[in-house]
Amino acid sequence: MWSIIRQQTRNESSYGGCPVITLSRYEAGEVIVQENDFGETAYVIEQGQVEVSKALDGQNVHLAYLGAGETFGEMSMIDEKPRSATVTAVTETVVSEIRRDDFFNSFQTDPKVALTLLKVLFERLREAHAMILQLQKADPQHALVPKAPLAVVPPRGPLTLTLEGVTPRAAAALPVTPFQITHFPFRIGRQSPDPLVYNDLMLPDSVPLQISRHHLAFIAHEGRVGVVDRGSTLGSWVDDQQLGGPSGLSGPVFFTGSEGLLVLGSRDSPFRYRVSLRAREHPDAGDMGETPVE
Repeated sequence: MWSIIRQQTRNESSYGGCPVITLSRYEAGEVIVQENDFGETAYVIEQGQVEVSKALDGQNVHLAYLGAGETFGEMSMIDEKPRSATVTAVTETVVSEIRRDDFFNSFQTDPKVALTLLKVLFERLREAHAMILQLQKADPQHALVPKAPLAVVPPRGPLTLTLEGVTPRAAAALPVTPFQITHFPFRIGRQSPDPLVYNDLMLPDSVPLQISRHHLAFIAHEGRVGVVDRGSTLGSWVDDQQLGGPSGLSGPVFFTGSEGLLVLGSRDSPFRYRVSLRAREHPDAGDMGETPVE
């Protein structure tokens, strides 16, 4: 992922004589980032899995699991506040680390490094903006004071979501049919040459456009899969419920059964997808343990 990473462990790589990346290895159970500590380092997971958690009312609250290719600690690139959560290695984990000063130096030495982190930072800003708008609509007088963070509880087994195009245009836009999604959040947007586009799946579209560059994301919460808007122009339809666009609602909207219908864009958009949800109770047993989500 990072072209300048050298195969070293807890040793600095360099580019043009300037330290840029540190490749570090952590054992299962080892804390990588401690809540309330100060830090100036962002991390990209090269292999392994980590858990993000937060202390709340004396308890350790699970927030998310992150895997290879995902980033954490990136807010240290733009502020000097304490870490907002603890990140712990779930399995043996290798991460790439970049310090704040080296991040700014990389604009000149290797713009690809800075660009990767900027994509993540802008996505965080989009998510925060969508949440603020949702809170304002729900309770304008108390919009900026949510009572507690959302605690995401991992499902009983890994979730698999499958997309199938209902229309020929929708099917042709997918890399393969059916298209499987196995990690969350999973971000979808319009195919674009914009270097700051941050998506897991980019769908081709043409004028008149239905899909925005940053359109929506699938999320998993308590064994369910839902959809959140990422600032799309026309929004989406989730089982006949409008999300984003003219509605102004960022979600999430959850699918209520093992199958649903997702429309990207206006209600008559050709980008119509059948969504199927499966949960594997026993991931090591392969597809034999796969059951519909009720």
